[in-house]
Amino acid sequence: MLYSTDAGAALALGAGFHTRRTESGITLEFPVLRAPGAALGVGAFSLLCGVMPALGLSALLPLQGASAAAMVSLALIGGFAAPFILASVVFALLAIYLLANSLRVVISPDGIRTERRVFGRITRLRKIAREYIAGIEPRIGARHQNVFSATPRYALIAMHRTEHGSKRSNDVVIAEDLAGQALMAELRTLICTVLNIKIVD
Repeated sequence: MLYSTDAGAALALGAGFHTRRTESGITLEFPVLRAPGAALGVGAFSLLCGVMPALGLSALLPLQGASAAAMVSLALIGGFAAPFILASVVFALLAIYLLANSLRVVISPDGIRTERRVFGRITRLRKIAREYIAGIEPRIGARHQNVFSATPRYALIAMHRTEHGSKRSNDVVIAEDLAGQALMAELRTLICTVLNIKIVD
């Protein structure tokens, strides 16, 4: 084998994900509740977006008589509050998703298969053959950043070999919420070793 199982286990120790050796490669498991800090940050922002319009509307309710001025004020404040309420719902759903989703990645010399689950149900299956992988690139995943920590959180993307200028819709996320550049670099090296591809920075 081209890689060490012990190194892979040590790499994932306390990192929020698990590595397991298979007959032909490795499996990465990113379980639910792996990014509570990021989810709490998004949830707190959702709460703020909901509280501000609720306070404004509560000052007008209940209406003391259905006067035209009161109705116009309610309509104006309601129109101003609607985007905040919508943002609150969207960010609340995102916080739930960050807590409830899991990712399983199977890596072998033949390629990569991924399985995304939300609340235990499969929501997306992806596959990319080795010959179509142009490289493994790191990205700082905005949704996984933690407002309570300065440590950057990375994702690793298997870049699909496509023609110049075309959309990268076939790229595959193979790791996420990796705390710090050192952990990201070590996991990237391990993945590239299994796939037998060069690391290009």
